[in-house]
Amino acid sequence: MIRVNKLIIITAPSGAGKTSITHYLLKKYPQLSFSVSATTRKARGKEKNGVDYYYISVDEFQKKNKGCCFY
Repeated sequence: MIRVNKLIIITAPSGAGKTSITHYLLKKYPQLSFSVSATTRKARGKEKNGVDYYYISVDEFQKKNKGCCFY
C-alpha cells in the first residue's frame, strides 16, 4: 500500500477559531499530527513552549537559519 502524505494549512486572522478547528480535527482524526512553529515573540496567555510554539531568541533564530536561502 502506498501512503500519500498531505499537508493541511489553517490560516485566518487572530480570534477566527484556528485553534478550535485544529483541536477538533486532531481529536476526530488521530492519524493527523500537529507541527509546532518557532517564534521570537514572548508567550501569550496560557501558551506553552513546545506545545503552541517553540519560543526562541532572535539570536537563536538567526543561528538556526544561517546560510538559509529564505532571506
